[in-house]
Amino acid sequence: MSIGDWTAEDQSKWKRQQYYILGWFIAGLVAMGGLYLYFWPPGPEMGVAYSPQRWMLSSLWAFLIMLPLWVWGYHYYIGHQQWLAEDMGLPYEEGKRYPIWTTRRVAACALGIALFGASGAVPASAFDLPQFVASFLTVLYGPIEGMIGVGLGFALIRGPIFVGRLDPFYLSAVCLGDGMIYAVMGNVYRKYIHYRPTTYRYLGVVLYYISQLPLHRGWWMLTFGSTTRPWEAFVPYVMYNLTWWIPFAYTPNVFLGYLAASAALKYKL
Repeated sequence: MSIGDWTAEDQSKWKRQQYYILGWFIAGLVAMGGLYLYFWPPGPEMGVAYSPQRWMLSSLWAFLIMLPLWVWGYHYYIGHQQWLAEDMGLPYEEGKRYPIWTTRRVAACALGIALFGASGAVPASAFDLPQFVASFLTVLYGPIEGMIGVGLGFALIRGPIFVGRLDPFYLSAVCLGDGMIYAVMGNVYRKYIHYRPTTYRYLGVVLYYISQLPLHRGWWMLTFGSTTRPWEAFVPYVMYNLTWWIPFAYTPNVFLGYLAASAALKYKL
């Protein structure tokens, strides 16, 4: 059921807030650009790959430019009342406001955290099971469940238990960096693919993939990849992504996770 009215004033306020979040993101980019030039991670001054100071800079990067994208993904989604109504299984009534944090959404977030955390039992470099879970959650439920399931699933379970790291800079950087991807991709899917006919939704995996690839692997390599490694280690890292991880570990699981979620949506599992 609705919980009130969604007025023209509410819509106008929501749009203004979107611009504020965009300004936050741009300011973060400018600040991080200055810090990057000052510390110059490609050089040797920050130490070897994955040194503590490199992860400190990466964590700062995450809070400056990844966190605004988390907020944007969440805020953009909750501004679409018809999406919230559909999540509750209700017919949408124009001009009505629908709740965000329903029992279903809380349960889906908890399930996502558990699934993504447990997926760390399989080394992602061999078979990127975490990517399967991330795509599955984001397509089946939406960006809120995707970003929380992936981000907190890493910070609370996968990182500490399966990666074996308790470094707060490392955990916060990966939590925000990974979650940001699905905050964005969940909205891309819902806006451009979800409401198409079923056959198109299956073919939409191609659009989903080509949208996510530069955001996930490209953005990740340019930000964290270049921050956590000096130049001598960054070049092999890029080659490893291009020749192994992307084509053999990552790509199949984007497709499999998307198609599994699409089948679940079709048969209302």
